[in-house]
Amino acid sequence: MFRLGNTGEIVIKRAIGIVSIIAALAVGAGLIWHTESRNLTIHSSPTKSHSSVAHLPHISRQDFMAGVVEGFYGPEWSFRATVQVLQFMHRQGFNTFVYAPKNAPYLRAQWNVLFPAQALKALHHLVVTAQNNRIQFVCSISPGLSIEYSSPRDQQQLLAKINQLWSIGIHSFMISFDDIPDQLNGPDAQIYHNNLALAQSKLVDRVYRDELKDGHAIQLLFTPTVYWGVQNNLYWSTLKTQLNAHIPVIWTGPWVLSKVVTQKQATAVEQDIAHPLVIWDNYPVNDYTYVISHHPQLFMGPVMGRSPHLISVVHGYLFNPMLQPYPSEVALSTGAQYLEHPTTYQPIKAWVQALGQWGKPVQPALQSFAAANSVSFMNTRPLDHLDRHMTAFWNGYRHHDNLLNTALYRQFTRWNHNTRILEEKLPRSFYAQIEPWIQIYQAEAQLGMTVIRMLNNPSSASPATVQAIVARQDKINASADQLGVHTLLSNWFADAFAHVPFNN
Repeated sequence: MFRLGNTGEIVIKRAIGIVSIIAALAVGAGLIWHTESRNLTIHSSPTKSHSSVAHLPHISRQDFMAGVVEGFYGPEWSFRATVQVLQFMHRQGFNTFVYAPKNAPYLRAQWNVLFPAQALKALHHLVVTAQNNRIQFVCSISPGLSIEYSSPRDQQQLLAKINQLWSIGIHSFMISFDDIPDQLNGPDAQIYHNNLALAQSKLVDRVYRDELKDGHAIQLLFTPTVYWGVQNNLYWSTLKTQLNAHIPVIWTGPWVLSKVVTQKQATAVEQDIAHPLVIWDNYPVNDYTYVISHHPQLFMGPVMGRSPHLISVVHGYLFNPMLQPYPSEVALSTGAQYLEHPTTYQPIKAWVQALGQWGKPVQPALQSFAAANSVSFMNTRPLDHLDRHMTAFWNGYRHHDNLLNTALYRQFTRWNHNTRILEEKLPRSFYAQIEPWIQIYQAEAQLGMTVIRMLNNPSSASPATVQAIVARQDKINASADQLGVHTLLSNWFADAFAHVPFNN
């Protein structure tokens, strides 16, 4: 482990420890992805055309990266889906796409194996698509799981991989060391004095120098092992003095999942590392909901909690999307609006505008569904006022109001109606990726309507009916997929079952 003084040692151990736990969960359980992941590689007709968004004004700076990083664990997007996302990115004004799926074999587990001809041809098609859409294509290579940093053979294998990708038009690379062991092994431990950042810096600097010697005007990004936090440490101090000063460094914010990222935080970290900073925003990525909570969720709310002046102090900004590419476009659209006008960005306004891209006939239903999946680490309250409607419902219950006139009953009714609209009006590729959650959305709606009708007229209930209703909710609670508002709903049903006629 690193030799640090006092609190510095604690910080770096904690930082690497946390991400190692996340990586272990993701790699070990990456393998236990929900069966619905088959929907992630559907080859179907393109999504409907979206409204155009002006190109981001500050992106005229050639050195500013604004885009998307496919950087999650789990099944990678199909090439067909990635093509459509690249086209979407062009419409939104993004200029950079980072190809970095953790489970892509030739980028991480087999980083030292050249792409087979067919795989290389498919990747080349993505590169051409990106170029045609004025998107810079960056390919991430993650050698940290198995590389011996001081080995000439391993160094040459990394260069060979980069040169192979150069041959198909990829001139920008991210060398990534995230979510890897924190210990150097074998000769590396002695050669680099047990300093992981030193070993990584020397390797990346050699790649940079050798590529320049070969006449390749290469652009490199560096994803560090300590990629989050705000407190300086030996790892960052080593990068400051050892890594080529022109190479931008990735940072996810004060936390892996950062609720708030401020200009002050970014400025301090950039000074500590002394390299241009590129933010890797882990929103709306949802891979961790599969392997940590084991209840896959969608994140379809807007980008929130990002400082209006954050963009002015960083070199780039990348959003890490969900395993489901098409529903990711809701949050990504709001991210594009944030990058376009960071000082005047209004999350809810941007969110409503983003949802309008699929057309007016489906917008109200899609907005309702997205609101039911808007709860995240950034925003703990749903955007459809479900929590308020639940509070108002119990006030009405105590005053013996007609419960069928409550906002909550009307909301459940709309949810039930919306499921048909979503199925009929959304592009099939989009609908297929959210169908498991639409089924839960409809089931909760129908159950909510039934429970409210029984609370409104307790004499209509029979023991068998009550038992069936409770069993239906138990089944929903046990389902793998969950709505963002699952906890609210579960608590409301529990409260409802404590009243007549359910407690008889």
